[in-house]
Amino acid sequence: MHVVVVGDVHTQAEKFWRILREAGMADEQHQPTERLARDDTRLVLLGDLVHAKSRQRYADLTNVRRYDEYNPRHLAAAEAAQETLLRDVQRFQTALPEGRMTILMGNHDYNAVHDDQGPLRTDDVSHLEWKPGYGTALPADLRAWIVNWPSELAIEGLHLAHVGPLQEHNTYDNAFYLENRRRWIYEEEDVMAQTPYRLGVYGHTPVRGGVNIASQGRAVLLDTNGHGDEYTYLDVTIDEKGYHLRMRGLFFDELIAR
Repeated sequence: MHVVVVGDVHTQAEKFWRILREAGMADEQHQPTERLARDDTRLVLLGDLVHAKSRQRYADLTNVRRYDEYNPRHLAAAEAAQETLLRDVQRFQTALPEGRMTILMGNHDYNAVHDDQGPLRTDDVSHLEWKPGYGTALPADLRAWIVNWPSELAIEGLHLAHVGPLQEHNTYDNAFYLENRRRWIYEEEDVMAQTPYRLGVYGHTPVRGGVNIASQGRAVLLDTNGHGDEYTYLDVTIDEKGYHLRMRGLFFDELIAR
């Protein structure tokens, strides 16, 4: 089994397609390759496709000098750009056999499709896209697609989710933000021991330079794609000897056998 894992994209369309091309998952026309269509290959996105990570990223996304989320024109442009990315990813997934590509639900994705949750905020910018009273409604077909993204995936003892190994980590209610459920990564205990899984791969927690390790070496944190020019993805080969993890990207080309 061969698994390619991509961390939080946060609207970085050009970076996303570059990763898929380098990983051999997509061609220059953003179409799935024969490699991805094979039975022994899977592509997993760890969530948070939407919401740029900084005001500058929003400015780049909307082609303005300084992005103002309270400016209706800026907000409409941000929504349109992200909807384009979402439709391109949806089209890519639809072209594949069922189950070959899995998109996991991130907290930003969840926020985008649930009107009862207020806007999220990153540093000095509020994410007002598709929120009642600010943006326009997310198209119904995109909303229905995103709502059905699963919160976790298990492949041969490998656990993949947006935030962490436990169900509470990937439950995005209001308490999620009050309790700061990413705190598990700072604990000295092996949190994976509370699960039936041998190894976990998660996003959500910003990692500069590409990767970090938690849960006494049994959890890989992969969230760098929303930052600057950095990009990282994880190439996992699963065989009878275990997991062979190869970090790939701008800063990494490391093989870690486990």
